[in-house]
Amino acid sequence: MEQLSEHDKSILDIIFDPLQLMSSGQNSDEPEDEITEALKDLDQAVTLSSGRGKAGTKALCQRGLLHRLEGRKDEAKRDFEIAAKNGSAFARSQLVDLNPYAAMCNAMLKEITSKSVQL
Repeated sequence: MEQLSEHDKSILDIIFDPLQLMSSGQNSDEPEDEITEALKDLDQAVTLSSGRGKAGTKALCQRGLLHRLEGRKDEAKRDFEIAAKNGSAFARSQLVDLNPYAAMCNAMLKEITSKSVQL
């Protein structure tokens, strides 16, 4: 049987003990840094994919969600619009959620539907 390298052992340790990754020098107490790093990674993914294909569309959706989380609705909307043009149903649903008129119509439709089911 082949001996594992130190690198392989450390990877297996992280897989079987994910908390070890957080305690190995990364500060998990600062979510802003994690979001910033995630946005950098997603920016790179969008750049490399030119915002097209499955990878580009997923990166746009994920980046849009992070923009929403950070309260940047215009940037989120822009990412979701591109992803929706690529065919993402998820992006289309997010655009509906970002549209206050559509959200109000959906709420009224839900209320009417629930009342008709009760009858």
